[in-house]
Amino acid sequence: MPIEPIVDGIIDMIDQNMIARTNVTSNVLTGDIIINVEDSFRYRDNEEIVLIDYNYNVPGTDHYNIFEYAKIDTVNNTRSITLQDPVEGNWTLADKSFIQKTIGHSPLYTDQIYYGDREVIPFDQMAITVEPQSLGNEWIYIQGGLSEEYRIMITIYGKDIKFEEGRRILDRYSDSVYQLLNDNLHFDVNNYETPLMQNVVTGSNVVVVEDTPENEQYFTLSPTNPPVAEYQLQDNNGASCFASIINRVIAGGFITLTLDIDAGQDYTKSEFGVFRKIGTYIYDSRVDAVTYGEVSKGSAYLRASQLSWFGKLVNRFRFPQRSRGVDDFTKIP
Repeated sequence: MPIEPIVDGIIDMIDQNMIARTNVTSNVLTGDIIINVEDSFRYRDNEEIVLIDYNYNVPGTDHYNIFEYAKIDTVNNTRSITLQDPVEGNWTLADKSFIQKTIGHSPLYTDQIYYGDREVIPFDQMAITVEPQSLGNEWIYIQGGLSEEYRIMITIYGKDIKFEEGRRILDRYSDSVYQLLNDNLHFDVNNYETPLMQNVVTGSNVVVVEDTPENEQYFTLSPTNPPVAEYQLQDNNGASCFASIINRVIAGGFITLTLDIDAGQDYTKSEFGVFRKIGTYIYDSRVDAVTYGEVSKGSAYLRASQLSWFGKLVNRFRFPQRSRGVDDFTKIP
């Protein structure tokens, strides 16, 4: 497959997990220690967050150029977290307040994650670039199983590099990205998912999703010869094994799907349950090297870390390969 979707997948993974932005669902007032949020799924105990609202860039407002750092004590459930210390400001629904993950008081933002490296990083902030490096392959079975290995370089640029604390922050970001990528060894590319319209209870094999053109396209009866299991249930509490669709009914604005396996746990709308079609499956991946230190950029040296990542997938060829009927060579009489 092309390298571009794999790079985009890594960028999305970093964006969703290293930034992890979610809106508050009730006003957070001075002295509060519990924050109600839309979805706490990507937050963990003892992580640092920043509270911010949409007035940050609006001159003359109370929170112009102001945000507040805090540290999570406990993630209570999907919609609530408890802080280690009470907040000092007021963060309201009217101002569209939200929280975002950060490390060392140095937030990363979506527009600071780049496809491909840059000759110049135009600001003194955290930045991450994801750069394609190489593609190699080898036959792993006959007929037609070609294992393709993609190599990608992730470079993390730090801020305030002249001071010790800046180096510490850079190293923390590097370790966090390293752990994130190695926590996703079986990395999926080009997945398609849609929210559940009804809860799926333990022991049930019926899934109901909205009837849309995209859902009709992606959720179809699975092949039986050979059988293909390429669908999965997931919510904030867990994920199912891969399953096949053995029946489909479209009626009343819904698509009702019957799977070949029963759910081993509940998958609920309140826990952001989704039904997913698995895309390209990478069967082996990890960060196999991390370099902490400096990176040369022309005549300058920048403080940065580099992570070398590889991922393997199987490209299946069918033999014998049929000719397209095109004669590419000039015949000699």
